[in-house]
Amino acid sequence: MAEQIYVLHVDDDPTFTDLTATFLTRDDDRFAVETASDASEALAMIDDRPPDCIVSEYSMPGMDGLAFAEAVHEAHPELPFILFTGKGSEEVASEAISAGVTDYLQKGSGSDRYELLANRIRNAVRARRETRRAERQTKLMRLTEFAGGTGGFEIRVETETVLLTDGASRVTGISARSDLELAEVIGRYHPEDRDDLRRDIDRACRTGERVRGTYRYRRDDGEQRILEVTLSPAASDGEDAVLRGVINDVTEKRDRKRELRSERQFTRQALDALEDMVYVVDKQGRLRRWNEQVSAVTGRADAELDGIRVTELFPEDERGRIADTVETTIADGRTTIEAEMWDADGQRVPYEFKATKLLDEAGPTARLIGVGRDLTDRRQRERRFEAVVEGSNDIISVIDSEGRFQYQSPSIERVLGHDPAETVGDVAWRYVHPDDREDVVNTFETWVAAPSETDTIEYRARDADGDWRWMEANGNDRFDDPAVNGYVVSSREITGRKERERRILELNQQYQALVESIPDGAVFLFDRDLEYVRARGPELDAVDISSDELEGATPRDVFPAELADEIVRYYTSTLEGERQTFEQSFDGKRYRIQTAPVRSDDGTVTHGMALSQNVTDQAERRRKLERQNERLDEFVDVVSHDLRNPLSVASGYVELVRDEYESDELETVADAIDRSQALIDDMLTLAREGKRVGEIESVDLGAVAEDCWQTVETKRATLDVDAARVVDADPRRLRQLFENLYRNAVEHGGEDVAVCVETTPDGFAVTDTGPGIPEADREAVFEAGRSTAGTGTGFGLGIVNQVAEAHGWAVAVVDGADGGARFEITGVEEDS
Repeated sequence: MAEQIYVLHVDDDPTFTDLTATFLTRDDDRFAVETASDASEALAMIDDRPPDCIVSEYSMPGMDGLAFAEAVHEAHPELPFILFTGKGSEEVASEAISAGVTDYLQKGSGSDRYELLANRIRNAVRARRETRRAERQTKLMRLTEFAGGTGGFEIRVETETVLLTDGASRVTGISARSDLELAEVIGRYHPEDRDDLRRDIDRACRTGERVRGTYRYRRDDGEQRILEVTLSPAASDGEDAVLRGVINDVTEKRDRKRELRSERQFTRQALDALEDMVYVVDKQGRLRRWNEQVSAVTGRADAELDGIRVTELFPEDERGRIADTVETTIADGRTTIEAEMWDADGQRVPYEFKATKLLDEAGPTARLIGVGRDLTDRRQRERRFEAVVEGSNDIISVIDSEGRFQYQSPSIERVLGHDPAETVGDVAWRYVHPDDREDVVNTFETWVAAPSETDTIEYRARDADGDWRWMEANGNDRFDDPAVNGYVVSSREITGRKERERRILELNQQYQALVESIPDGAVFLFDRDLEYVRARGPELDAVDISSDELEGATPRDVFPAELADEIVRYYTSTLEGERQTFEQSFDGKRYRIQTAPVRSDDGTVTHGMALSQNVTDQAERRRKLERQNERLDEFVDVVSHDLRNPLSVASGYVELVRDEYESDELETVADAIDRSQALIDDMLTLAREGKRVGEIESVDLGAVAEDCWQTVETKRATLDVDAARVVDADPRRLRQLFENLYRNAVEHGGEDVAVCVETTPDGFAVTDTGPGIPEADREAVFEAGRSTAGTGTGFGLGIVNQVAEAHGWAVAVVDGADGGARFEITGVEEDS
């Protein structure tokens, strides 16, 4: 890569861009560096002359580094973009990757940071240039044929000579020669197609566009083939303009298309002759093929039916079943369903639909084929039949004046399991529960004495298994036919309703107990119509809403429209069996509402319950905490960018001066800058992380301890790990704990210190052979900024304590066995 590398460096600090340019050009004389102070200026420069690579800061006025990267990526997706920033965090790194940034590098002290930047620029530019060369090679490779019916060729325009690949030679039957004339090749095509082929060649040369055509071709053996030819202008090779192309023999494909068209025409004619609707539907429920009956029944033209969702042919109340049937058929293979669909006059017409998964030569497909048959005549016959056989859902009984059954409708067998014929002649009261019998008899006598009285009575009736079912009955007038001499009684089962009433009574008792235990809230019970059945609680008085106002009303009757719509949405979900939790503001207060479905013994959701609690104070505390976090983020940005950037510049210039002069004072300045950078890093860790942990995982304690040793500058220090245990922890924060304990050991124990990591019954310990920590100072060492070593930041053990507390652990320091410091971390849970 001997070419010049044009770099555009974007940073709002001109001293830093000058320093970076000095280091880059000193590192490699191929670098040509230009600078811009903000993203807007840089975008204008890129449009005028795109660089080989962009290096940009993150924190800049106006458009920040990530937005700048996205703008560059949109216009120049292949252009390398390196984020070289003082604001370093995992959040920024993650966002940088999402924005399409090529590389991410944090600013730091020393010339090695700029050497690393130079390497990454070279690597990025090299990768881009190699990619471009590979793309050019790929274009040529596309002309390489892998199938017997495909071949490539090249036409030199001015000399009108043709070069064929082996594949093109096989397709055309012409031997591959270097002196093949274009006129000779064109002469082998059908006379009626030669002019078209010549015009397409000329058009490709003239317009520079890809041209494709299909032509008839006759081989030397007399066989005629159909060839598809694609012509693509290629870059000049310095001698002549070039067209490159591909030949595809599509003869068999064309023949097969003609056969398929013929087969489809025959199939369509056969299907159109049927009286039933025949159709093909894909897995998305869209109509793909149909016969004439579908158009005739629906009144829709073929253009309107093509691709329509079949559910649109049905009324709203049928569409869910139709969609389920399509899914079931394609999954399981076969279904039959009766449903009403719209006819051409907009009327609902009953149909029986039979569908099966469509098969082809390869097996089942993701489509179904079905038949729809009109059920209008059958439905009319069924209705007439139901009228004749008295298909009422209620039990219709005729009882004479002595209380004997003269007639029982067939529904008694469905409801109570008794044979209607066997009950005729029996005294009706023998089927009534003894405790209810007197009331039933008295009511019946009232009906006999006053036929106009039709009061309803509830009683328990014995079924065929000897169990008691709750029934509701009312009496009608005497039959007009005097031969019957009886009274008509209509009975229906209400066992489920009575059970629900019993459940409601129990709920009311539980409800009252719950209300009494909530000091700052209210409890609501609502039915499936979203009407409040009960509403109690001290918070109702606080917002001036009475229980009487709520009971019998819906949320939309009581609350503002926006709140009511949200309540209705969550209540509806609750009645579908889901628990919900949400918050709302009302009357200047904040409320947290929790809902739960109320089920009967068989699991059916009959009601919903909502618990509303006043969380105004909690919400205010949460808002204050959010504002504090925002101010903390602002502080972190200041420390990360406004402090680190000047230090990086100062460090760079110190490095330049040290190359020319030797001075103890410069060494002191460099050490002070490095210590300041370390202080900033530790303060950012304390500020960003806090007493928080990320996702807890199962972590190999010993593996993490050994891995962290490799990331810390440990001089000649040694590590011994005896910690075969898996614990539950945030891996990233656990690494912070080990790294800071290792640095503490080296800073206080010297370059030859020995460190040991081992498990304990309640956690683990890290011990060093350093001077140890006096007992009087052991609590204070965990305070942020406290250090007894001249080179330390004083934040390391504070971070250790912070990580431990975030996990719910405790950390303490005691004397080691050899007199050093031993840090014991307890309360650590092993992975189960």
